[in-house]
Amino acid sequence: MSRFIQNGTGIVVSVDDSKDDRFASGWKPFDGAESPTKSDTPDKSWKVAELKAYADEHTVDLGDATKKEDLLAAIDLHNESIENV
Repeated sequence: MSRFIQNGTGIVVSVDDSKDDRFASGWKPFDGAESPTKSDTPDKSWKVAELKAYADEHTVDLGDATKKEDLLAAIDLHNESIENV
């Protein structure tokens, strides 16, 4: 059995060795050394869509932000303002 982790989501699956060649696109071999779970706090490993969903769920004003770095900055600013209240 081979184990694979999906890029972006962190989902880990076990696949019969005879079929592991089908998991080339979007998957990489997983040896258990890295954590398959995503951080609860947004960071650079999150996708833009995930950052936008987080912002929507937490009522973060993104303004004109569309790039990952800008989205993270807006989220960080929002979270800092909540901590200082």
